[in-house]
Order: sequence, then structure tokens, then C-alpha cells
Amino acid sequence: MRYFFTTFVFCIVFSILCSSGLPEPNVVEDKDEKEGTDILKMIYKIAEEKGMYVISDLNMNGGDIFQKHAPEYIESQHKLFIQRYYNRYGGYKSFLGWYLNNELNPLKSDEVPISAFWRKVWKTAVKECKRVAPQSIVTISPFFLLDVNSYRGFEYLEPIEYEKWWSKTLLETGIDVLMLQDSGAEHLGFFTLEERRPFFQAFKNACNQSGSKLWLNVETGEVDAKDWAEAIKMERTNTQKWVYTRTEWLVQKLALAAEYGEHIINWGYYPFMHPGPSVGPYPSNEFTASEREANYISYKTYYNQQIQKPLPPTGTPCPIIRGTLWFLPKTIEEYTKDELAKAVKQEIQNQKDIGFSILWICNTPDHFVSE
Repeated sequence: MRYFFTTFVFCIVFSILCSSGLPEPNVVEDKDEKEGTDILKMIYKIAEEKGMYVISDLNMNGGDIFQKHAPEYIESQHKLFIQRYYNRYGGYKSFLGWYLNNELNPLKSDEVPISAFWRKVWKTAVKECKRVAPQSIVTISPFFLLDVNSYRGFEYLEPIEYEKWWSKTLLETGIDVLMLQDSGAEHLGFFTLEERRPFFQAFKNACNQSGSKLWLNVETGEVDAKDWAEAIKMERTNTQKWVYTRTEWLVQKLALAAEYGEHIINWGYYPFMHPGPSVGPYPSNEFTASEREANYISYKTYYNQQIQKPLPPTGTPCPIIRGTLWFLPKTIEEYTKDELAKAVKQEIQNQKDIGFSILWICNTPDHFVSE
């Protein structure tokens, strides 16, 4: 069975293939507003025209706000930002939801004060997101640690600890989607699939217990180390060698992710596999254009092979990536409006051409233009 995609219906057909369950975006008329260099408005508009979706982050403070600010202060800031952000961009049909941009070192169930802090912060954020946009989704993307011997100085937790903590957290906060990073905090290429599997199952159990959805964040970049000894030496001497996750290995990671997650999202398209110029509306990187283009073509070949296959069983996700994390740097100020619009449009088309339908945008507070 073969599938033929037109530009207009691509995302809708793709959504069916992958059992998305997401609402279909409808293109609306041009807002006819002066955009200036509002890159976010450009992204929402172009995504809408191409039948794609956008998830944006709420802040760039990561996990470094515990004991710095009271939960009530953070709640007030969330309310102010979320309402203004939605006023500006919520009218686009491409508006899908929000990302809680807080990556925490794994916590145990008995770490009560810090656990209570984050649950309160996230609960109030989710509540506000749902108030302004009831149909929107709220996501988060945690990691786990595979360092059993604590070589890096962090305590190793068994999978059951993650299951307990996240089950309670998801239940209390109402977070809709947990996008689990598939390579652990260490991002080491020598981790096997079987080492990851118990953690995938633990997070799946937590999501099942709380009613949340599990997506897998399959990374396409990794540290090229042969073992822990080399990895630790690299880290201590700041000589880590980051490489593209070769497609033959990536295919195996995607297959494992499809066993557990309803959808597959990604970190690593930037900076390892985007085919655009070395400098653009994304972080600059040290990989050559030819290297990135080769990686892009390699994955695109795999993607095209997948969409030629028969439909998977109902409820089974396709082992393909649905979207990627796109960090917006401050360097966009160097672009004219027309140059930026052209670059953004090309970036979105490049992603669409390999089956991406979700733009996961980070560093949005630095680019938010309030009404």
C-alpha cells in the first residue's frame, strides 16, 4: 500500500498514519497585522499555512528556581505571561500548547519540600494554560540517569523511583504529555536499548496511572565515547565529542520508542541534521553544512521508506519523528523582516519534508512581542 501526499493534505494524512488524535489545524485568513521582526508570529502563521502545530516554552529558568522564588511569585509571573502570550498567538490554528521548560535532577519520593515546590508551580501553570486555552496541551520533557555507579557524582535511582515520583506529580499537576528523553542525562551512545527499556516502562506506568500521555523524545545527537572511562575523561577535560546518531542506530531507537510512546518527538535535528546554512534562526554549530545535509538525507531516506509501508495496527505509532526542539537564539536581530521570514519559511519546509508536524519552540520569552 502506498501513500501519496500533497502539500495541502500532508499533515492530515500523516496524522492518520500515526494515530495522532490531535485536532486538525485549519488555515485561517492572514491577520493583516504589522509583524515587524516577531519571529514567533511568523512561525505560527507559516505553521498554520502548512498544516502544522506549535508548542512553545513558558520560561528559560530551567530547574534553578527552587529556593530562589516563592511559588506564589512564579504563579503570578506565569499568569501574566500566559495570558499575554495567548492574546498574541492563541488565535492561530497552529497553536497546540505549552512546554514546561524545567529539567530537574531526578527526585525521590522522600524529597518532600522540593517535590512539593515543583508540583505547586507546575499545577498553577497548567491551570492557567487550561484557563486561557482549554483545548491546549501542556508538556514536559524529563530525563533519567543511567550512571549506575555514580561516576558523575549524581545518585542513581531505580526505575521504580521515577515511576512513583512522576505518577504522583502528573496526577497532582494535570500535565498532559510527558516527553521522555531517551538517552538519559548523559547522552552517551554506548547505552544499550535494554538498559533504557526499564526506564521507559517506569514512565509509561506513571503516565498510565495518572492519565497522562507518554511521548518519547528520541535524540539524534550523542557523545561518542566507547565506555564510561572515556566518557568521564571527556567530561572532565571538556573534550566531549558530539556526533549525529547514525541512522542505522537511530532506527533501532525509534523502534523501541514506538513500543512505549504514543508519539515520537526529537532533540538533535539542530545542530546535527538540519540542511540549512551554518548561521540562521537557530544556534550556530560546529558541524559542516555537508555533514548536516548528509545526515538529513539519510534520515529522509528512512522516513520515505516508512511511509511506503502498510498501515500499522490501530494505536501503534509510526517509528518516525513528529517534530523537533527548535531553540531561537537572539541573533535573529541581525536579520531584516524579509530575510527572517524567508529563513523561517525554509526551515519549516525542511522539517515538513521529513514528516515533522510539530514545531517545539524554545526560548520564546526572549522573542515574545506583547500586544
